[in-house]
Amino acid sequence: MPATRSRRAPTKGDQREQALIDAARDVFRDKSISQVTIDDLAGAAGIARSGFYFYFESKQALLAALVDQRLAEADQEMAEWLASDGLDRAALRRGLAAGLARWKVDGRWLREAFITPDPGPEVMHVRDRLIDDGCTAFSKRIERDARAGGTVGGPPDLLAKLVVHLRSITFAEVYANPGARDEDELLDTLTDAILRLVYGTTPGAVRP
Repeated sequence: MPATRSRRAPTKGDQREQALIDAARDVFRDKSISQVTIDDLAGAAGIARSGFYFYFESKQALLAALVDQRLAEADQEMAEWLASDGLDRAALRRGLAAGLARWKVDGRWLREAFITPDPGPEVMHVRDRLIDDGCTAFSKRIERDARAGGTVGGPPDLLAKLVVHLRSITFAEVYANPGARDEDELLDTLTDAILRLVYGTTPGAVRP
């Protein structure tokens, strides 16, 4: 007896919606959202302008869907370090390096989504949820090490928020000013800054 499918196959509507999200990623890499038109997005996805509004109410709604879908990549980047304990500098640096590589490609729309003070209510809703989710994941890791006496004083949720915002601001600055810093030096500095912030030390450092 054939196994029952647990998930339905994507419909043509699903495929068109995904085509719009994929097209938006490419279009938003080259232009700010204020410069992009609905015709740009619909044309890049190979659908009519009227078809765009069947799936999304606005450019901001499409950007929100893009952010929601693609930011799962950030969870994958940091998964190794978030699952480990203690400093684990190498895993942290690998996660940050993967995040930086993504920002170098998608930094334009990531800045609009995460750095712009008012990206619109649709994007703001997704941004707040994703930041909360990211902070929660970092906070849980910090809490484990705090119970083992390995972290500095301070609420784990506050330390997590500081780490998440430091990462975003640093990556946004790299995108805005490419080549201003040596990439290896920047990653080493960011990695050690996070470790000092959370643990008060870095690998090899001598505690006072």
